[in-house]
Amino acid sequence: MSKLIDLGEREILKQIIPRFVTGAGDDCAIIEIAGGHLVVTTDPVPPPAAAAIGQDDDPFWMGWLLVTINVSDLAAAGAVPLGFLAAIECEAERTTASFERLLEGVRASCSAAQIAYVGGNLREAARLSAVGTAFGMCTPYRPLTRIGAKDGDIIVSIGQGGAFWRDAIRLLEGKGIGAKEESPVFKPVSQIGFVHHLAREHLVAAAMDNSDGLLPSLSELANKNSLGVVLDLEALTVPGLTREESDDAARYWLGWGDWNVILAVSPAHEHRVFELAHVAGVSASRIGRFTTEHREVILRRGNNTALAPRLESERFARDSWMLKGIGEYVRMLKEVSLP
Repeated sequence: MSKLIDLGEREILKQIIPRFVTGAGDDCAIIEIAGGHLVVTTDPVPPPAAAAIGQDDDPFWMGWLLVTINVSDLAAAGAVPLGFLAAIECEAERTTASFERLLEGVRASCSAAQIAYVGGNLREAARLSAVGTAFGMCTPYRPLTRIGAKDGDIIVSIGQGGAFWRDAIRLLEGKGIGAKEESPVFKPVSQIGFVHHLAREHLVAAAMDNSDGLLPSLSELANKNSLGVVLDLEALTVPGLTREESDDAARYWLGWGDWNVILAVSPAHEHRVFELAHVAGVSASRIGRFTTEHREVILRRGNNTALAPRLESERFARDSWMLKGIGEYVRMLKEVSLP
């Protein structure tokens, strides 16, 4: 009898889930209603990087991350945020001050994302955990999905890539990063306030939340659209790097943690996308293109190219770092071969 680990998360979603769930396979569930579409997502909060990497176990960071991981999915759908629910499991012996810090993190993150914190559930448990549910609206335009990219479309990252691992590596090496409130290791920020402007003007062909890392995201978009991808490593720049760190700029982009949104954009709409991003003060980078020349994700640096390696955050996968811990992922990120 086969086991889930024999399939991996993506094959589970491909082979099993669609037999039981309507509309599975995108960042959000999309429900058509009068006047538009209701967009809904739900995600549990993982151990925050603030604790695992930053050695700060303040529950505030867990509350903040819980909101970010959910509203980032809404952002990828181009939804305008409406409401957020948090189902919290908590030890009976936890202090009220600690519990309130968790809720302060949820409230602060909701405020930053301009989404209302409207309720949830609370029950006793052996350890602290939480699941968030976020919902938004797309009206009168249709939500963005992972399908729609075409040959020649450019790949745009909305949100700065590489900043998370710039700070994470510094912390792991015992170096300073400045104020925690300014670092995505502690306070990751989604693109919920911007992508819906692009969706409203029909400027985006396809979109995906970059929660698992850039290479898995590009591979998923390529597969969904029966296309290949060329990723330009020279376009993957990171602000604030030292001279010593600058050689790893592209590598920092490849890991999870930045909560950017990856878009497929027609060349005809490229100027308008970057114009709107500039006006909004949002980071936008052209990082590659879709092609019918092949079906793989190809890395390019100048005249050198290579097939993208597997740098995986896939759940239920035998080679996922989630089975081996954060240390294994850091090793993979530092050692993965790039052209």
